Amino acid sequence: MSVSHHALNRALHHLSRVAAVSHRRVFTGVGLYHQQQLFAVMAKDRLYFRVDEASVQPYLQRSMPRLHPRVAAQPACHFYQLPEAVLEDSAELTYWMRAALEASHQPAGFPTGVPVERSPAPQFHSAG
Repeated sequence: MSVSHHALNRALHHLSRVAAVSHRRVFTGVGLYHQQQLFAVMAKDRLYFRVDEASVQPYLQRSMPRLHPRVAAQPACHFYQLPEAVLEDSAELTYWMRAALEASHQPAGFPTGVPVERSPAPQFHSAG
C-alpha cells in the first residue's frame, strides 16, 4: 500500500489550497491532518476521506470504494475514496474536506440511526 511522491505531492497541492494540511507516513500509507486531526489517508496512490453516518451518502451515491486495510482483525474502516473530480475543484473539495474533518471527531464506530453531534465547523481560507 505504498504511496508515490508524485501522488502525495499532488494531493497536498490541492488540499493545501483549501486548508493547512500536514502528513506523516503510517504503516505503508500516509495520514493527512488538519490541525493535528486525521481526516484522510492515502494508500496505493489513492486518497480516502473519513466518513460518518452523516457524510457517507455522497460516496455511496458515486459508488466510491471503501478503504480495506490488510489487517484481517481490523473493524469496518470509515474511509472512502475521494472522487477524482472533487480533488480538482477547490469549492467542492472544501465541502468534502469539512465533512471529513467533522467525521474525524466522531468515534470509530457510528451506530446506524443515532444522531451524530457535530463539532463547530473548521475554519478554511478561501481558495484562489
